[in-house]
Amino acid sequence: MNLLDECYVKAEEVLLRNVTKFGFKASFKYYNSVWARDGVIACLGANLTDNEKLVEASKRTIESLGKLQSETGQIPNVLILNEEGTRVEKVSWYAVDAVAWWIIGVWNHFFTTQDENFLREMWPKLKKAYFWLRCQQNDDSALLSSCEAADWMDSSIARRGKVLYNNCLWFKAVECINQLAKILGETEVYNHERIKEMINVFFWPTERSINMVADSGFVWRTDWYEESIHPEREHYTNFISFEWYEGRCDVLANVLTIIFNIADKEKKKKIIEYFYKKRLSNPYPIKVLNPPVWVSSYAWNPKIDVYRPNQVHNIPFQYHNAGIWPYVGGFYVLALTKSNEKKKAKTELKKLAEANKVGKEIEWEFNEWLHGKTGKPMGAVLQSWSAAGYLIAYKAVMEGEIVF
Repeated sequence: MNLLDECYVKAEEVLLRNVTKFGFKASFKYYNSVWARDGVIACLGANLTDNEKLVEASKRTIESLGKLQSETGQIPNVLILNEEGTRVEKVSWYAVDAVAWWIIGVWNHFFTTQDENFLREMWPKLKKAYFWLRCQQNDDSALLSSCEAADWMDSSIARRGKVLYNNCLWFKAVECINQLAKILGETEVYNHERIKEMINVFFWPTERSINMVADSGFVWRTDWYEESIHPEREHYTNFISFEWYEGRCDVLANVLTIIFNIADKEKKKKIIEYFYKKRLSNPYPIKVLNPPVWVSSYAWNPKIDVYRPNQVHNIPFQYHNAGIWPYVGGFYVLALTKSNEKKKAKTELKKLAEANKVGKEIEWEFNEWLHGKTGKPMGAVLQSWSAAGYLIAYKAVMEGEIVF
């Protein structure tokens, strides 16, 4: 069996080991918990397989998270299980992206199974989840505002205000729920095309952006924001807060602009060329931030790292600070495939398989993250979303099956 096919088989095995009565937990050996973002990404990969046990686990993941939806419509960020995995001991909230991922997960599971009873059961919860997200709009921009650490980068690398990643998911979640509304004969909930327009206005700034940002009521003055306008811009900005913008490249968010068709053809080309030029997939796909943050700043508070375990320290090329995350690598390969970069996508798929095979404890470790320069595996092992990311990439490259 060749490397690519073997990695596919091993990825399925990891997901199977991570199945619980509540759906996919994040890691067989480390995270005894069902996370909304990790879980839904696991579902996206699992639903591409022919394995009935994995597809059923996808349904349980969505249902378990939905059952604990708050009165206001928020989906939990994480369900922490007891040691035996037989009950939920604690529920954690806070994250904005968890709610959007959950909506996307419902959409994906319905279109995988065509289970209309499942969709009708989820529909009232979908509308509540949408309403909760809509309430995160605090101005007239159509975009969500997020507090610090309200997304997957929930560490000392902090972003706040208008976060590109969360707003890409907001766009896709609304597009998904509008598609489901049409199937059920319901009214569309919101104009997702306006969200796309405003993402491009705010995060790919031009002269036109200045007045539109000012008119949205998001900031009092825009002179600082004018500094973000560059005629030779190569990627979207990371986040914009009340009096600050962070211009680094959030790789996952930029990848999502390609996958979700938020970026137009010209922008997609520039983003991919930027990835190549900066060698962001070396030694493996792919570093999640570029350039890394080297000194204490608005975007990184290294003092917090003093109190965090070593494996989640954000020194340069580690963890969220330009570490390599294989699940993001899977979406990156998908973006290449959707952009007709098929030869490059297959090359990167092989490197992604190699990243999942290398281990600090065992072979085929499917590690959470690796060092951005050395490729050394440094996170938790047997990660569901690392396995699912590979399944998503493999299906796109080898079989032409595109999850989005």
